[in-house]
Amino acid sequence: MPRQTRSEKDRLAAYHELAETMRGLEADLRWGLNDTLRLPHEWQEIAARPGVPKKQMVTIRLDEDVLAFFRAMGAGYLTRINAVLRTFMLARLAGVVTGPEGVAYAPSLEDQAYALRREILDHAAAVEAAREAKEHDAEMREKVKGLTALRDSRLGK
Repeated sequence: MPRQTRSEKDRLAAYHELAETMRGLEADLRWGLNDTLRLPHEWQEIAARPGVPKKQMVTIRLDEDVLAFFRAMGAGYLTRINAVLRTFMLARLAGVVTGPEGVAYAPSLEDQAYALRREILDHAAAVEAAREAKEHDAEMREKVKGLTALRDSRLGK
């Protein structure tokens, strides 16, 4: 049997997880979830809300590959993006997906190096902005001083 690449292993793992999720969903639909402890309280609150939430226009920046992926599915890709976001929101509300608060994340060395470089650059930009502001204030003081002297000489003060 040929050795599997990392991306192939990842794809198979994702496929396995999807299949398990679908099996669980099928069982839930077959046997029902009403009045069971498996139905999270948050879902009952969501179910009690109005059927179709009001849409709000926003501007969102997406990675090129994400946008290309959804656009390749054809018309209605924005609706599909909204459905994916809604699914994630519901999964978070149900506690099925945990957020950063539930993850013990240890940044890699590359992440740490990137964060340090970003901090250094941000600090340098702040120092430069403060220097420019100080220079601008000094220039404005000189202008005000000169204009005050001009006014005083013209008005005889």
